[in-house]
Amino acid sequence: MIHLTKGLTQNIYFTGTEKITLTAPYFLFIFTNKITKELIKFMATNTSTTLRYDKFSMVVNTSFSTATTGFWEYEVRQKASAVDLVISGTIVETGYMYLNPATDFAPTEYTDQVNTFKTYNG
Repeated sequence: MIHLTKGLTQNIYFTGTEKITLTAPYFLFIFTNKITKELIKFMATNTSTTLRYDKFSMVVNTSFSTATTGFWEYEVRQKASAVDLVISGTIVETGYMYLNPATDFAPTEYTDQVNTFKTYNG
């Protein structure tokens, strides 16, 4: 599962090269929010120096600045061109992503409450 946080630059690791049929492909990432069905697409190029996994770095706000936080599904497709954002081509990986807000959620804490209780028959 991929975890991204708004406002950060983060690395994404995946294993798309295992199923490619093109030489030196580009990878089209297609993210779909599980509830709102928002769709976000962007192209990535593998920058990994090992054959074990693929990697690229992204500024999360470039694609997700106004996106709804929460759970997303994603699929990765191989593409021959870096500008072809049409949803087509061989799917090389699927999975889930969680998009975190830029600031953590802070719950309201109540400190004025008395925590002593009266009990009966005890």
